[in-house]
Amino acid sequence: MKSSINLQMYAPSLNSLRQRDWKALIELFDREDGDEIEADINSSLHLMTPEPCWEDDPFEFLREYL
Repeated sequence: MKSSINLQMYAPSLNSLRQRDWKALIELFDREDGDEIEADINSSLHLMTPEPCWEDDPFEFLREYL
């Protein structure tokens, strides 16, 4: 008894993008305020400080004052 796998039965068909998909992508990336959004994201990311490593003592700088 031969067992064969029909890949078309298990794999979804690959369809090209529809016209409405292209329109949605163009609208998403072709915004007038794209530069403002990028600047806002960058400024927000610069305000975030990375979490200290577990091995690092985040209060080491206070030792000279204690």
